[in-house]
Amino acid sequence: MFDRPSQSPPRSLEALPSSTDPRPAALLERRVQIVAGKGGVGKSVLASALALRSAQAGHRTLLLEVNGPDATARVLRVKTAPDEPREVRDRLWLCRMTPAGALREYALMVLRFKALYHLVFENRLVRYLLRSIPGLGEFTMMGKAWYHSTETDGALPRFDRLVIDAPATGHAITFLSVARVVADTVPDGVMKDAAEKMARLVEDPEGACLHVAALPEEMAVNEALHLASVARVQLRVATGIGFLNRMLTPLLAPGEARVLDGLTGPLAPYARAVQRRLAWEEVQADFAARFRDESGMPVVVVPDVLKTERDDGFVESVIASINESVGPSRPARLTISPGRRRE
Repeated sequence: MFDRPSQSPPRSLEALPSSTDPRPAALLERRVQIVAGKGGVGKSVLASALALRSAQAGHRTLLLEVNGPDATARVLRVKTAPDEPREVRDRLWLCRMTPAGALREYALMVLRFKALYHLVFENRLVRYLLRSIPGLGEFTMMGKAWYHSTETDGALPRFDRLVIDAPATGHAITFLSVARVVADTVPDGVMKDAAEKMARLVEDPEGACLHVAALPEEMAVNEALHLASVARVQLRVATGIGFLNRMLTPLLAPGEARVLDGLTGPLAPYARAVQRRLAWEEVQADFAARFRDESGMPVVVVPDVLKTERDDGFVESVIASINESVGPSRPARLTISPGRRRE
C-alpha cells in the first residue's frame, strides 16, 4: 500500500508555489533541506557542501544519507558514515540511514529489549515478510529522520538543521510520499498520528524545501524538471533551489573562436579540440536555459571544478561556488540554554 501516491486531489502549481520566500539565500536557511536528482548528478556532493556550509556558520547540522553508498562519507573524507549521528566536523553530524537499521532502531524503541527484538525480527520468515511490504523501508527511514528532528539537548533542539541526501529520483519520490500515503490511508490511531508527523516534516512550506540537482544534460534536466513538478503537484513539498552542477566555464571570450578557423598544420588538432569544447559549452548553455525557464526555481550554477572527491579542499571549492552565487550562510546566534551552551 505504500507505493501509491496519495489519492487526495493534487494541488496545482499555483496552490503550492516554489517557496514562500524564493530568494536562494533564504532557501538555504531552512531547517530541513532535501537534495535529490538523477543518479550521478552530484547530489551527495551538493548535500555535503550545504551541510558543511551550514555548520561553518555555527549551525548544529545533521547530514542524513538515505540508503546510499556512503557517498557523503567520501566527500567529507570520513572512513564511513555511521548509522547513528556522529560529529565528523565541528558542528556537523553525519548519519547513513538504511531500511534495516531504521527498522531495528524503531523496533528496539517499541520492544525495548534486544532479546525480544532478535526473537521477532531476526526470524527468517518475519524478515522475508517485512522485505515484501512495499515502502516499509522508506517509511522507517522517514521516521528516523523525523525522530532526529525532534531530539533535544537541554531545552533546545539537538540539531538546528537537517540536510537530507535523498536517493535518486524514483526512490526519492517514494521516500518523500510514503508518510503522506500512510497518513491518508490508515484509520485513526497511533500509526496515523506518527505518519502525519513524518509527513509534516517535509511538507512544512516555511521550514522545509526540496533542492533539485541536475547536470546541464538532456536526461538529467528532464528528470529534474519531472521531480520539481511531482514535488509541487503530488508530494506537497515546496521546491527550493535548482542546482546546475558541473557547468563548464567559458574557455574563450566572445569573438575569439574565429581565430581557430584559420589554424592549420601542427595547430589544427588543438583547434579542433577547442572547437569540440566550445560546441559542448553551447549544448550545456541550451539545457541550462531550459532548466532556468521551466523549473520554477531559482537556479544556482556550480561550475565544474578541477578536483575530485579524493582531493583536499574539494567540498570547500563547491561551497565557495555556492557562496559566490548566494553569499555565505547566516551566522548562528549565540543561545544560552539550561544544560548546554550553544555556540
